[in-house]
Amino acid sequence: MSGPRITMVMRRVDVSRFFAAVNPRMTAVITSLSPEGEPNAMAATWHSPISHRPPLYGVSISPKRATHDNVRSTGVFGVNFLPFELVQKVHFVGRVSLRERWDKLRAAGIGVFGGPELGVPILDEAYVALECRVVDSRVWGDHTWFVGEVRSLLASDSLREDATVDLGRVRPTLYLGSDRYVTVDPSTEREVSP
Repeated sequence: MSGPRITMVMRRVDVSRFFAAVNPRMTAVITSLSPEGEPNAMAATWHSPISHRPPLYGVSISPKRATHDNVRSTGVFGVNFLPFELVQKVHFVGRVSLRERWDKLRAAGIGVFGGPELGVPILDEAYVALECRVVDSRVWGDHTWFVGEVRSLLASDSLREDATVDLGRVRPTLYLGSDRYVTVDPSTEREVSP
């Protein structure tokens, strides 16, 4: 038995705007260390798990970002997920460049500590954070895709036993585009059987 058929009317959109059309996407805060050891952060939506064994995670970073130079020179990065209640902080680190403001983490009111395996900056208020060591990088168009082996995973009590996010405890931050963010409605969660 099937439900009602849904018909969508499609229209052509300028291909240069493709990245906005694939949103909303989970927003992460990518952390790095400058060669001098100063922590930095940027918001990103172009990131993804790549492999279970070995555990690999990738992020796409523009060479215009200070984070790009930091990751290239140190070979490590962090991936931090902050709850929707902190969306203003996520947006701030995504829009303010370290080149413009050297203390942007402090200005955003974000505390950091060194990760247990690589010393990568981990954000105090992250509900999940990864420490990654770069194992590969490739330039694709105007961004570099950095692939990191996940060396440690830190999580708050907002994860269930199966490591999925407990939406009763945390609401993830999703980027919609054009400086707009959304989150999920926990009442829509469904477990689906084959």
